[in-house]
Amino acid sequence: MADAKTFALNIADFAAKAKGNADQVVRKVAIDALSNIVLRSPVDTGRFRANWLVSVDEPAQDILDDVDPSGAEAIQSGSAALSDAVAGPAIFITNNLPYALRLENGWSKQAPSGMVRLAAAEFQTYVDDAVKSLP
Repeated sequence: MADAKTFALNIADFAAKAKGNADQVVRKVAIDALSNIVLRSPVDTGRFRANWLVSVDEPAQDILDDVDPSGAEAIQSGSAALSDAVAGPAIFITNNLPYALRLENGWSKQAPSGMVRLAAAEFQTYVDDAVKSLP
């Protein structure tokens, strides 16, 4: 794992690359992470995918009765929640279903490596892609 100095250098590098477009980068990174988490989520009824919720400042506490087998509605709803997101406040991608942690820890053969930890491991790729997409 990187030490604090390396992390600080990565943040400084990010800021230089973002060139004042940090809000746009933050939104794209969050949407990319959300999309990958939702699409990697195992599907039985689609309720688990429907319960990926995006919030700013505080984690969502809701549990939905909706189903979304494709994940498209969860991604669209989360993207809408991020439309005004800015760099600074914490962005949360949460799933409050009681079995979410078991699924993250490999309980489903559809997602033996989880969803969130894979997105976390790919975080730097999301940032790099977002910075490259800047005008």
